[in-house]
Amino acid sequence: MTTFADLPLDQIRTDCRHYNGYKPCGKADACPGCGHYAPRGGQILVIKLGAMGDVLRTKSLLPALKAAHPDSWIAWLTNPGSEPIVRDPLVDEIRAFTPEGIGALEGRRFRLLLCFDKDAHAVALSARLDAEERRGFAPTPYNTATVWSHGSIEALRLGLSDDFKFRVNSKSVPRIVHDMAELPYSGAGYGLAVPERSRARAAELWARLGLPADAAPVGLNTGCGPVFATKQWPLGNMVDFVKQAASRPGPPVLLLGGPRERPLHAAILDAARGLPAGRVLDAGNDHPLEDFFAVVERCAAVVTTDSLAMHAAIALRRPVVVFFGPTCEQEVDLFGLGEKLVTDFPCAPCYRKECPMPVFCLSRLAGAEVLAAVERVLAARPA
Repeated sequence: MTTFADLPLDQIRTDCRHYNGYKPCGKADACPGCGHYAPRGGQILVIKLGAMGDVLRTKSLLPALKAAHPDSWIAWLTNPGSEPIVRDPLVDEIRAFTPEGIGALEGRRFRLLLCFDKDAHAVALSARLDAEERRGFAPTPYNTATVWSHGSIEALRLGLSDDFKFRVNSKSVPRIVHDMAELPYSGAGYGLAVPERSRARAAELWARLGLPADAAPVGLNTGCGPVFATKQWPLGNMVDFVKQAASRPGPPVLLLGGPRERPLHAAILDAARGLPAGRVLDAGNDHPLEDFFAVVERCAAVVTTDSLAMHAAIALRRPVVVFFGPTCEQEVDLFGLGEKLVTDFPCAPCYRKECPMPVFCLSRLAGAEVLAAVERVLAARPA
């Protein structure tokens, strides 16, 4: 019987998806006659580094990309820490944007390279790697961003003109990403893989909080990330929402957030003293990313600003109530999963990191208004 010990080099199928070159593939003793041979086909590289929410909604492209290139091997380069977001059955290889990750891509020949990031390092790399065809953002001679092809011109203009971004554009980011890749957009959403070990830890959290295993609280995402602090719903409004929700029939409120939101959660819980027990709960602030997703997955609905938590809820098909002030609501597609609450201020959207106005737009979004939207979203859920 022929084995790898005596197989000629030209009969070793190095293009097989199961081949790695440093250990047995586990499928057969040799390539000839193996029924598991699966050629990689043309290699495609997606470069999308951050932010995490943008990485997640860029995944909406994957079905169309695979439909256009069914035998392709899809690799994705992203920022360290975003690998759990990229993980998907349609992604064959995930590389972190590190010297080691970039090194694993060098020396390869890509059939198609898609760069969805304007980061100077990303656009420079998009020109440096070997590819037959490139789409998306490209470097100028000064290593600022331009485009590889006509389909990305609108995406470039969104960053060059506030008027175009704020008042002219009506396309969501998933639609824009498809345009950049020059692929048809079907309106499909994006998904998120939640490991079973994370689901098990979420079940343990439910038990610690005293929630029944099948309980589905309303998640209140309290944070917004450090870049645009103007997206933060004020503490007083969150307290008002929590108090009203806790005093009415319906699911309990579960506070969602990361380490930066720990003081916020403490303040909300302190303000909630005296409310009925079990009506306001804290999910904690130290969950690994995949465990946080598992918690979101168990919520009946999620109340959130324009944030990673919003994108996670959409990806996990959780109903959402999302409020917008300083950011563009038209760039977000809820795919029929909830409601947008958009503040009506003449200066919005603005994408400012600090608000110079005496009245902050999201401060006008009352707890009662958000609670009414939550009740509508819950009532609209399929039985």
